Amino acid sequence: MRKNNRTGKRLRLVPLILGGYAAFLGFGLAVIGLAEMQEGIGIIRLLIGLGLAGFGLLGIWDGVRDLVRPEKKQEQLTASQFILTDPSGNRTSNVTAEALQKQMESLMGSDKGGVFKLQILPPFAVPETGNISQIFCMYHQLFRLTVFLDQSKGGYESYHKSAAFEEAMSWFEKLLTGSADLSGWKKIENGYDDEDESNEEEDTGWEEGRVCSDEAEDRQTVERIKSFCHQLQGEQKGQMRSWHQLLVIFGENWHDEHRFFSARDVGLAIEGIHEGKYRKAVLEWGTQAVDFFPGVQNDLMVIWRVSNAASREIRFLAKEGTVTQVKFWMVQYLDCGFFKELSGWADITGQIEKAGRKGRKKHGNIF
Repeated sequence: MRKNNRTGKRLRLVPLILGGYAAFLGFGLAVIGLAEMQEGIGIIRLLIGLGLAGFGLLGIWDGVRDLVRPEKKQEQLTASQFILTDPSGNRTSNVTAEALQKQMESLMGSDKGGVFKLQILPPFAVPETGNISQIFCMYHQLFRLTVFLDQSKGGYESYHKSAAFEEAMSWFEKLLTGSADLSGWKKIENGYDDEDESNEEEDTGWEEGRVCSDEAEDRQTVERIKSFCHQLQGEQKGQMRSWHQLLVIFGENWHDEHRFFSARDVGLAIEGIHEGKYRKAVLEWGTQAVDFFPGVQNDLMVIWRVSNAASREIRFLAKEGTVTQVKFWMVQYLDCGFFKELSGWADITGQIEKAGRKGRKKHGNIF
């Protein structure tokens, strides 16, 4: 009789029915006791009736309490996954304050410039502003931080800030602990355009990072950084529009879609398939996709769909592994965008295409 619904609220029928019956008997016995108050047995019946009625009301409350009491707001601290891309293009999901500090020190000590990027999955919510999905960090005298925020109406907004090492490091530490904000940041309305240049004199943080105007070499460096920011913003705009990610978990006659998820969520889906809670799961990542199915014995079957946008060729690769192995593969996959170890993958493209042709011949062109 105990069945949870999607809201987590339920009606306990057993205590509700027994409580109602006890309350009915208790009030009836109390009424009889009141009518016989002049006799000694009337007082006893009254007390027993009140006690029975009290237990009955308690049973009724136990049966309906989940439906009538206010629902407690659960503080959900979404575990964010950070993906760091260093100036050389290397990516890692092992992001700590020490790793960011090392990247910042590397930028300070480099004479070639550069930028490191930090991606957040799911995006970090900033109240009344938006959801930070990526941060760019570059250095010239001061650190130039640029954040890109997804908007609920679509598209994105960007903010920037110039800061010294200690201030920038403090902001990154707050970001990792989920307490960062954008107070003191300037919104980029139309990129790094002429309007932004006309307001440079008011931007004291940026002005401190500039050198004297008569030093032509440093002025060229400043202009190069601004040009680089233009390029970064254009690249980010394309990524916001084209990148695709989706995790779909299938059960018996139901499925759940998750557009924002972490590596931990994928690991839980894999464990759920192994334990029999789910029938399968599909991870769509960019132009590729990975399907997870129960395998033989205690293994899982992984089918990797690789799509080549240039040749429009689609290949299907299959591989079996234990739960631990599959979870390890997926951490590497989400970190790099591909499976590092390609040995052991069987090309089943021909089998998939053959099954597709049979399905079209039997059921019509439904694929």
